[in-house]
Amino acid sequence: MTEVVTVNLNRCENCGVCEMACAERHGGKARLKVKDVLQSRGLIFDDEALPIVCKQCENPACIEVCKPKAIVRENNVISIDEEKCIGCGRCVKSCPFNAIFIEESPAAPAPEAGERSVLRMLFDRRATSAETERTQKRKTTRKAYKCDRCKGYENMACVDACYFRAISKRELSALKNGKREHLALLEQRLTKKEAVSET
Repeated sequence: MTEVVTVNLNRCENCGVCEMACAERHGGKARLKVKDVLQSRGLIFDDEALPIVCKQCENPACIEVCKPKAIVRENNVISIDEEKCIGCGRCVKSCPFNAIFIEESPAAPAPEAGERSVLRMLFDRRATSAETERTQKRKTTRKAYKCDRCKGYENMACVDACYFRAISKRELSALKNGKREHLALLEQRLTKKEAVSET
């Protein structure tokens, strides 16, 4: 059965430290959202809530729609290869949990061409630099990012950072006393199995 990240509602103080720890580990971009979930009546089972974070689906739609093959599964963890990602956003639209995000950032400046003459160096360099700067300001790069379960680390940053021990990883089957349709929907989306209706 699938293992998911959960937040214990009795312990969580909505302090945001988990999101800050995630952002610190991943270059300033948090890959989970806890506050958004706590303010809603979303996927809650008994005293556990599911934050907005990758659920590591067994048959992920994001991998299927990724044309450059930037989303891969290694050691049961789905992650995005930023070198291959072109920021098309197809994975974002395909994710049933809204757990993939797109970031736009300024493109790295391209080096200017070598100067050909002393006259050009003296009289044309400033104009060329200004024009290059104006052109580069308009360019941005788009990259998708998501939770990779802190691949390469022993533990997830959000779990370690939570002083109240509110965040943990649990088996989906361990979630109890929630809305039956929520659990059925989760299992269907995570495993791509047809939901079984009780008659």
